[in-house]
Amino acid sequence: MNLGFVLRQGVTLVRTVAEHVGGDPVFFGMQVARRLPGKYVAPVGRAVSRVPVPAVRATGLWLSGQESRASACVQEAAGSARGASARVLGEIALGLGLRDEALELAGRAGARGASATARRGAAGLRARLRWAAGDMSGAIEELPAGRYRTRLESERAVMTPGWTPAPAAAPGASRTPALFSGTPAEAPRTQVLFSLTNSLPHTQSGYTLRTHAVLRSVRDAGVDVLGSTRTGYPVSVGRFSSRDRDTIDGITYLRDVPWNQGSTLAERLGAQAAFLEEVGRASGAQVLHTTTHFVNGLAVREAARRLGVPWVYEVRGVLEETWASGRGSAEDKAAARASERFRLFRAQEIDVARSADFVVTLGHTMAQELVDRGVDASRVLVAPNAVGDAVLDADVTRPAAQVREELGLPTEGTWVGTAASIVGYEGLDTLVDAVALARADGHDLRLLVVGTGTELPALKERAAVLGEHAVFTGRVPQALAHSYVRALDVFVVPRRNDPVCALVTPIKPVEAAGLGRPVVVSDLPALTEALPAGAFTAVPPEEPGTLASELVRLAQDPLQRARMAATGRDFVLAERRWESVAQGFVDMYAKLGVEAGSSVTAVPVPGVESGTGEGGRR
Repeated sequence: MNLGFVLRQGVTLVRTVAEHVGGDPVFFGMQVARRLPGKYVAPVGRAVSRVPVPAVRATGLWLSGQESRASACVQEAAGSARGASARVLGEIALGLGLRDEALELAGRAGARGASATARRGAAGLRARLRWAAGDMSGAIEELPAGRYRTRLESERAVMTPGWTPAPAAAPGASRTPALFSGTPAEAPRTQVLFSLTNSLPHTQSGYTLRTHAVLRSVRDAGVDVLGSTRTGYPVSVGRFSSRDRDTIDGITYLRDVPWNQGSTLAERLGAQAAFLEEVGRASGAQVLHTTTHFVNGLAVREAARRLGVPWVYEVRGVLEETWASGRGSAEDKAAARASERFRLFRAQEIDVARSADFVVTLGHTMAQELVDRGVDASRVLVAPNAVGDAVLDADVTRPAAQVREELGLPTEGTWVGTAASIVGYEGLDTLVDAVALARADGHDLRLLVVGTGTELPALKERAAVLGEHAVFTGRVPQALAHSYVRALDVFVVPRRNDPVCALVTPIKPVEAAGLGRPVVVSDLPALTEALPAGAFTAVPPEEPGTLASELVRLAQDPLQRARMAATGRDFVLAERRWESVAQGFVDMYAKLGVEAGSSVTAVPVPGVESGTGEGGRR
């Protein structure tokens, strides 16, 4: 255990809580409650929902995942609530997407005669409503001077074209004793230093799994790599670590948790740039490599400039479109795309991508989009998602029904489903409706959904008509997720017709094909390019009737399913192994001056004693 690192995490957590409680304790408390494990929150929510006070009852319904009933409760009380009750109901309304009710409740919470505290709370609610709609400047104008306003002003500044992290103290200057330091005294040798949003083992997601696979495969191809996560991680996601680094499969991830990371986004990015500069010098890094979104790019671009080395920006998503896709109606999505937030976000993404020495992305559709936005085509590398040994070595010969039996699921029926983050743009409502339509016509289709996310409570409510024929596993370990995929007769990717879905190619259809499953996708460019013809079928997005017909057709044709599965599996084995994808990275790094197989020697951070495991910063 590294005592200094543990203490810094504790200090960071206390400061973060104090800042948020000081800014808006009601909002902070509700957000913390919603993020606690469901197995603890749901029973409490159900108990609280029996209290015959609208604000208390709505809170309980919301926390226990009964979103339809919570919405009805909020709507019933919106016209009469006052004071603190109106404030709590307004926060729930905002969380449920009930914008009109939230606005009315904000007005009631801060009405004439309300206390100063109540007026501040109402102003915070109005600000969040404007912020959620993309009106960043309007949100800031709603707030009095204070911590909350300062944080929002900083975020808007970071999104303003031309912004760059402020210079930090030079490496080796004003350092603290090694025990209470912030930078590794002797960083592992590396040729490429990755700056990441998060990583294993503290976060398991598609992002972290791809990252780890890339680092392992590039390392195995002869290029030394080193990971580094954003300032404040992992304590920023509620996780603690005993040391300032984790090593998994021989890949090291360094953690940057200083005594004072700053209270604003601008300050944290300045700290991140300084940390990357120090680690870059200590490790002898010849290239810096980072991933979306643009805040990572801003910190890495500045660190690379100070180090005098090239840098790579890996575009794994279109996050301004992801944000817009989370709005409710088509009109709300259009308004989001016309908003200040969307405009500034996109401008920064474009600027960061254009300024990188190389840009990596996941598919040809996204590559063309980047070129259309002004990135030089000669500096774009397509590095598609691939699969590792867990998929390649899986036993795909056992029938799905046999796998289901081992998992404790019924063997009868035709099981369709997916493994995904449960968010709106995944289109899982369309899948639920398609299964319901098929069953209503007498076909024994059954639904299996693996994963969790913000839309899970609403999806479960929607699937209530399916009863025991719909199974939701929640979050499960990756190995178990693979078993559930093999338990499916057909894997479905029913994404909506949103720009983010048309542009970004996910890993899930490739993994499913590698696990020997026939695949059905929405007919969108980024999805249909993921697999070869014969491995999948495509249906128009957001048409449950058409999807139901296709699923029934495949359910009745086991030979066709077997042919699709074999085609997909053969393709993945031949073209979607990480070792083959890694060669593209190695070739790119060679163009930037990195020679595979030519290692560098770790260099001590200036002004710090080596051998302590950490050096000193801030």
